[in-house]
Formats: sequence, C-alpha cells, structure tokens
Amino acid sequence: MKPLYLGLLICLASAPVMAQPGQKWQPGFSGDISLLTGFTQTTSQFNTDNETTSSLLRSGDKKTEALTAPLGSLQYTFSGADKQLFFGTSRSDVALGRFHVELGYRQSLQQNGMISISYLPGLLSETTWQDPYIENQPRKKTDSNIQGLRFQYDNILGSDFSVEVATGQQKIDNEKSGQGNYTLQEQALLEREGNILYLESAYRYPISAKRFLRSALNYTRIDADGEAMASDVYGAEIGIIQLLPSASLALTLSYDLARFDGDNPVFDQRQEDDRWGAFLAYAYNKPFGWNNWGLVSLIGYNNSNSTINFYDEKSLVMTVGVNYTF
Repeated sequence: MKPLYLGLLICLASAPVMAQPGQKWQPGFSGDISLLTGFTQTTSQFNTDNETTSSLLRSGDKKTEALTAPLGSLQYTFSGADKQLFFGTSRSDVALGRFHVELGYRQSLQQNGMISISYLPGLLSETTWQDPYIENQPRKKTDSNIQGLRFQYDNILGSDFSVEVATGQQKIDNEKSGQGNYTLQEQALLEREGNILYLESAYRYPISAKRFLRSALNYTRIDADGEAMASDVYGAEIGIIQLLPSASLALTLSYDLARFDGDNPVFDQRQEDDRWGAFLAYAYNKPFGWNNWGLVSLIGYNNSNSTINFYDEKSLVMTVGVNYTF
C-alpha cells in the first residue's frame, strides 16, 4: 500500500470532528470515539492484495473492499484553559483529508494564536512490498511506517496565517527493492528508507461568520537513501468550510507535483508525478435529538499520474458512520 492510498483510507477514521475557528477549550478530559463503515476502491501496483503482476510496464489492477474504521482522540486541558495535552488525530486535519496520529502539547497564546508540538510515533504501519519489481512471481509483504516531530503555529500573532514544520524518518522492515533482478549499484538507487521534511504555509479567509476559505502551499523533501526514490514535492490546497445551524461541511482540493532526483534503473527513466485529490467531509450534530452524538460521512478521491506507468494510482473512499463526543 502506497502513502497515496494510506492517507485516503485512514483519514476518514477521524472525519466526525471538524474543528471550528475560535472553538474554546474546557478544563478537564475530553475526546471522541468514531465508527465508520464503507468501501475503498484502489488501482495500484502497490495494492498488496494482488501479489503477482504480469508486467511492470503498466499500472496495477483495481481492487474493491469493504471498510470498517474505529478510532478516537483524547485531550486533557489544564485548569487555566490555555494548555492542553492531546493524543490521537488532529481535528483540524480532518476536513483537509489528512491524517496523523500524534501525541503532543498545545499552548493557546490568547489573541496571538496557538502553538502545537507533537510526536508522530508511527503506530499505524503501512503494508508494502519487500521488492515491488518482481514479475510473474508472488511478491512478499513487509511493513513500513513514518516516525517524526511536528510543529504548528496557527493564527500567527492573531492573523489568519499559519505555518507547519514536520520532520521524520520513513522505515521499512525488510527493504529488498531490486534484489531479485538487479545489480548492487542498481539496488542502492531503489532504496526507499530515508528522512522526510514537510513545510506548509496556510491562510484562512473568513468569507462570513459561518464560511471560511483556506488556501495553502506546501513542500516535501523525501531524502531517500536511493537517488531514484528521493524527491521534491510541491503542493497546493484550497478548501472551503461551511458551518450550518446543526452541521458542518468541508470541501478540499489539492494538487502535488513530485520530481525525483535520479533515473529509475528498472525503467531507465526518471519519475515525475502529477497528483491531485478531492475530499468532502460532512458532520450532522445531535441526530434525533441525541446529545453528544453525530452522523458523519466522508468521500475522498486521489489520482496520481506518473511518467512511469508502474506508479500510476487511483483511490476512492466512501464512508458513513457515527461519532460520540465526551
């Protein structure tokens, strides 16, 4: 499973809660528990349900499967209501179609914004291939995860600007890319482990008291050990959040351009990807008059079009579910 699919799949587990601008903290424990159900459909050479591929010169096969996703978050706010410990999924990421499980600390600066520092422990691993480049033979699976640190400054000095800096490492338990058919020098070019740096600058524009427009520019440096796997990714996002009397709706569109450092020895070509995505998140509060309960839904679609057909990917997720807040 590639990050394109992973981010789309597990971001929906926290979709019930969309942070509202200006939301106040209450001292003590708080959190939410969510259960969503739906389906996913992916087309990818990294779909680990398809162990054998007949050709490396084409994109992967389509796979559709049911999905059930339980998840929760927990916060503790100190008595002054300006300091908070948290674990789980960042609520503000949900409406953007992003997902991070993190443990951290938030500090409200009152009229000057909010600072967050968190650790991403890589608790949810991703399944991928030990060696993706094997034809007509079963490929073996392995686990991959990303561990890192994240810093955010929201509403800088009371403005509508925010910044984020994150750094981490991608680890693969059994990295054997190219070991089936390629030389040691070529295998070195295909190594996927390495360091990751993420930078983002965002601006939120209040169209009205209940409607907000968010735009963002981001940059990701994947400094993989193998030159063919190392890349610079330039991205942009635009989204709108609409707060209704008993519901909230968020639509986010994104685009990324990924440029890789060196030629891939498997295809004798340098990879470059155009990636775009769309996420629609909806939450309805107090259905049937039930306090603390909510009905939720998320629809997400990602598409990656690569200069190398092997790396083309498409992902679709549709879910509905319930959320309980305490």
